[in-house]
Amino acid sequence: MRNAVLPVLALCLAASPLAARKDQTQTTALTLRALAGPAMPYERTEPRGTGGYSSTSCPGSGVYGGYSSPLDFNCQTPYTPPQLFHITIQRVVVHAKFEGNGNAYTVACTAHWNGSGCGRLIPGDTFGVEVRGTTMWVNAPRDGNKGRPIRAKYRILSVRPVQ
Repeated sequence: MRNAVLPVLALCLAASPLAARKDQTQTTALTLRALAGPAMPYERTEPRGTGGYSSTSCPGSGVYGGYSSPLDFNCQTPYTPPQLFHITIQRVVVHAKFEGNGNAYTVACTAHWNGSGCGRLIPGDTFGVEVRGTTMWVNAPRDGNKGRPIRAKYRILSVRPVQ
């Protein structure tokens, strides 16, 4: 009975989340060809605001000499109403398709600022990539073939065998 427990325990550990996590940390280097890389601008305006507030000040003068002393106070409570303003959020979402190693990869990234590493890829160009879990790091020149090399981070949406 004791000899049968060890193989079952070994199988349970091999299928455990720790074994799956080990596969997520493994990096695979590939060379892939870009099939398409459309960049879609995205913009939205959101309302933001500040709360209203008030403060009271009571400057005064007088002489305290008991219960019936004359005191002069001038209390004022200025009120600032809530302020509403709008901010515009601009992004560029890049959906890219790669092919190589017998698979087709669909990936996406979002550029939140102008100097972001996420950019449009030129179809037909080949790129060195590293895949780790659901993340793909693409080594490409910034702005197509004009800029210095960068390492852009993409989220892998799907991997399918090429037919």
